[in-house]
Amino acid sequence: MKKVMFVLVCLLIVSTFAFALESGPSNKVGYVKIQCNANGYTSFGLPFKFWYVPAGNIPTYGQESRKPSSIVGSQANCGSLTGADRVVRQDNGEFALRQTPNCNWTQALETNPADMEPGRAYWYKNNTSSVRNLVLAGEADTTAVGIPTVTIGAPGSPGGIQSTPYSWRDPRDVATNHLNLLAQGFTGGGLTTSDKVLHQISGAFAWYNTSNSTWQGFATITPGIAYWIQNKHSGHTWTYTYNASGAQLAMPGGPASIQKVSAPAVITRRTMTGSAKN
Repeated sequence: MKKVMFVLVCLLIVSTFAFALESGPSNKVGYVKIQCNANGYTSFGLPFKFWYVPAGNIPTYGQESRKPSSIVGSQANCGSLTGADRVVRQDNGEFALRQTPNCNWTQALETNPADMEPGRAYWYKNNTSSVRNLVLAGEADTTAVGIPTVTIGAPGSPGGIQSTPYSWRDPRDVATNHLNLLAQGFTGGGLTTSDKVLHQISGAFAWYNTSNSTWQGFATITPGIAYWIQNKHSGHTWTYTYNASGAQLAMPGGPASIQKVSAPAVITRRTMTGSAKN
């Protein structure tokens, strides 16, 4: 029954776009739709837990997959090694694509089975002359189990900035003051001296004001969006592990704070318009 429900939702998202906010752990699904501009790069993240999709295109519930073939599937345009759309991991450049003549997924991001992992940021490279929509659908899991620790590098000299690509694997809008950043090494200051969390598409950012002990800028992170965690403090490398248990939630599209969302699902329209790679 779980598998059937998952397939029904996957069929639904072909004609609509929305985002399902769920309490976890559960077998509920969430989905986001990302607009990928023509002939360019669009950044994105992985807000859900994804299941293995075999040749029959029916997800295998309970069998997690970290491969583009299961996460992106046949949505990517098939083509030659240089002409096909591709999915690129931002921090190491690994990529995968559907290559002619058989349109099977190939290259390192696909053949190294754990490399498309949560907590990382990615680009979708649209090699066509038309806008393409990328739909990501998976389990709206809120346990944060299996999210790797990410090293936040430091700039090489005072006054520099080191940007680490990151995306939160959480299907909810989470308040910036509940991302557990300060406890792990994020350093505040003033507008120009504080570390920042920078939205890769819009350029909006959040920072910590030490003069009044408050977070400034955008109030919540958004599922499916890729960010940069910007370290402005030379000699201060730190590691970040997301812990969803301390997350304070905000209803998508509104400022209200909640601690838990129960069934039925709270759904809001959400679309993400991509911009070119910087």
